Amino acid sequence: MAWPIPISLTKFCQKTLPLLSHQVKEDRLMETVATIIETDQWNSFDHFHDTTKTLVRYYQDADVDVEVTSLPTGGKIGSGRWIIHQAANVKKATVDIVAPVDQRLLDYHENPWHLIQWSGSTPTEGIESQIVIINSRKELDRIPARGLAGKMILTDLNPRHHLRKLISTGAVGVITDRPIPNSPEAVGWTKFGWGGIPIGVTGDQQDFVGLVISKTQGIKLRQLLQKHDKVTVRTQVDIDRYDGSHDVVSGIIRGADDPQDELWVLAHSAEPGAHDNASGAALCVEVARIITELIAQKQLPRPKRSIRFLNAYECYGFFKYLEDTRRLQAPLAGVVVDTIGSKSEVCNSRLEWHATIPMSAGFVDRVGEAIIHATLNLSNPGYQLHLEPFVSTSDTLIGDPKYGFPTPWLTTHHQAQNVGFDAYHSSADTINLIDPKGLATCVTAIAGYLCYLADAGSQEVIELTTAETDWTINQLQKSPEKSAAKVNYIRHSHQETVNRLKRWMWGGDRKEILAHLDNCQLQVQETASSITSRPITFRKVQTQEEDINGQVYPHRTVLLSPDWGNNTNPEIRLKMEKSRLKPWALFWADSNRSLKEISDILSIEYGKKVTLKQVTSFFEAHQALGYVKLIKAKDRISKSQLVADLHQLGLEPGMDLIVHSALSKIGYPIGGADTIVEALLEVIGDEGTLMMPSFNHRSAQVFNSMTTPTTNGAIPDAMWRRSEAVRSLHPTHAIAAIGPKAAEYCEGHLENGIWTENSPISRLIHGNGYILVLGVTHESSTAYHVAEVSMPCGCIDPFGNIDRIVTLDGTVAEVRGLAFRAGVCPISPAELNTTLNNLGLQRQGKVGQADAALVKAFDLWKIRRQHLKDACPSCTIKPSIRE
Repeated sequence: MAWPIPISLTKFCQKTLPLLSHQVKEDRLMETVATIIETDQWNSFDHFHDTTKTLVRYYQDADVDVEVTSLPTGGKIGSGRWIIHQAANVKKATVDIVAPVDQRLLDYHENPWHLIQWSGSTPTEGIESQIVIINSRKELDRIPARGLAGKMILTDLNPRHHLRKLISTGAVGVITDRPIPNSPEAVGWTKFGWGGIPIGVTGDQQDFVGLVISKTQGIKLRQLLQKHDKVTVRTQVDIDRYDGSHDVVSGIIRGADDPQDELWVLAHSAEPGAHDNASGAALCVEVARIITELIAQKQLPRPKRSIRFLNAYECYGFFKYLEDTRRLQAPLAGVVVDTIGSKSEVCNSRLEWHATIPMSAGFVDRVGEAIIHATLNLSNPGYQLHLEPFVSTSDTLIGDPKYGFPTPWLTTHHQAQNVGFDAYHSSADTINLIDPKGLATCVTAIAGYLCYLADAGSQEVIELTTAETDWTINQLQKSPEKSAAKVNYIRHSHQETVNRLKRWMWGGDRKEILAHLDNCQLQVQETASSITSRPITFRKVQTQEEDINGQVYPHRTVLLSPDWGNNTNPEIRLKMEKSRLKPWALFWADSNRSLKEISDILSIEYGKKVTLKQVTSFFEAHQALGYVKLIKAKDRISKSQLVADLHQLGLEPGMDLIVHSALSKIGYPIGGADTIVEALLEVIGDEGTLMMPSFNHRSAQVFNSMTTPTTNGAIPDAMWRRSEAVRSLHPTHAIAAIGPKAAEYCEGHLENGIWTENSPISRLIHGNGYILVLGVTHESSTAYHVAEVSMPCGCIDPFGNIDRIVTLDGTVAEVRGLAFRAGVCPISPAELNTTLNNLGLQRQGKVGQADAALVKAFDLWKIRRQHLKDACPSCTIKPSIRE
């Protein structure tokens, strides 16, 4: 069964896609490719900065906003972080044969591909050395340490894969003539490392030089050496290495309704090839042009959300940008565009659409597939669409759902499955490989993908969830593998998709929409339950030691997967490599799955046995690097323990209470933040109402009650997302509640204002409610602000500022919101805890590992008023009113 294309997507392809296609200008597009490659071809940081200027100019001319983020080179070496060790400006690189003939062999300024990236430099006068040929790794291994001191190695090996051994020979450098398929005159682009030479490789020899010649040149040089038995060359390399920076260029089409919510396009720059990847950077510019032109012509509405085009150093730019740039939440979705628009004979007519990372929200794969098919029906340069599995280009690792967003990859890189185009990473990668019509077709497809997703709302969520559910049920029913692990894997994938689709909810009745989504998940669950399961057969009987290891639960502590190749200590890197697991296996470090369970899951994912030993090695290496913490089963906190702790503290059935919390202080509950919420609901029972702050503290430019996260922590964020939760409508200080009085508490919040007499928290205070603090103090108990407003104080105006919200009908409206005090209150709320204890008005204890306290909300309110009675009348602090 094919994926049932939603009606909204069909209409989009019929109406909007032809507009986008017609707007693409092939000549303009190819001129953009040529201009980008003029500077990127030099593979030098000073020229990369010139490319930045070019891209900025193009985006500005396209009438989109532009941001340039400068990322520093250098950082904590060995940390696993994605850092470029040093910037490098190339000034000169030449090799001259000085004996037995006088002849120039290569010159960087005539062909910049001749220099290996991250090469060392020579003294100004150069180095004279004799050529020694090494034809194989076996031959290289026979060379003792310092056995080629002062020599220059000529080899057709790729030096990057043998660098440590090459350096250990004592040679001054290496010249490689590694072959390029069907291009004997081409010079291969070669690196000693990715973001620099991998740590621990060079030892004391920091200036090992690296150069490249074509296979034709290599044959002639070998013949010369064979004829004369001795060839001497003079090598001069001048590279300025320094602590500098590299740029991330963003072109942004700002969303009309919520400019803060974004879709990303990632197309790396800073590489010397036209196809790889000036084509991708040029595609970004052209997509920005055609969308803004159609908006200006009023043929296309400005999308609800923003579209961000990102051009940067591959992986090191995108990963560090994502890690360093603070944002309220990750982008909704993205797409990687790398090596695009080639002539049919170059890619054997293959236009490949690679799936996003396994376990990410796969609906984007199918949305993209439908749009690409529709695009090819409009204009086909001879391509055939090939749907391919996820391939880690590292840029695509940004699709890891733990920190990133679903990110497929569009490419014409391959001429057969897993076989790259002949000119890949070589001087043969020129603009002549690109078909203007092919690149224009890719522009249309990517523009369509972005426009549809950037403007989708609640109706599209319903349609896409329905389509994904039908497709998933079909996958379950036709799957030849009926093991419980396989069925659960498919179910989990569907759940990940549904959870991600909730990010697109915009307008409508939240309760009805979530009921539809819950019903879809129930359909998948029922189908899964009806399938006859048989035990998974991958794993043999475990030894006692394996059983103990298997009951360890990895908890992820760093968002990004580490840079294994360049910035990881050799011992840790070796352990990771020996595990033979993919980097995205880190996704499963969610504290809820044991190493044994992860080995089962990865066996399903890889389609072959993955042992517990492999998984243990993988996560132990990540723990040594500081990327995970391995939690023993005995250190995890069960729901029953939490329930008992809450009862011991004094919580009872029927209580209404507001909870302020810090998950990190409680420990590692089984099931995470959701388990805390479920324990609280179990203790107060069906007659009690649970309330939590759901504030964003004006972190959101536009508040959408269906999607805007809270900045109050993991537990409140898990709570408001539950289907049974009611969330009040307030732009900065929403409240979420579950229970029989939830709607009553949350009603009229926008009109009544935050912390006023009729606000949700005030109703709780005067309705015999309670305050529970878990791992925090009463300085987090916002109920004391209700007391302040009631004084009245002159420093809080519940209606002093103007904010923006998404209304039920999906429009964005300006509303009156909080103006908080411009200074610090002279009466610290820290005094609350002391007074409450002195008067015996609160119960204290432990919940999990956290200090906890329970108090009647009215008591805290009353004491705060007492503390303020002499201060408020004379206080001069005023609200902070925004201009």
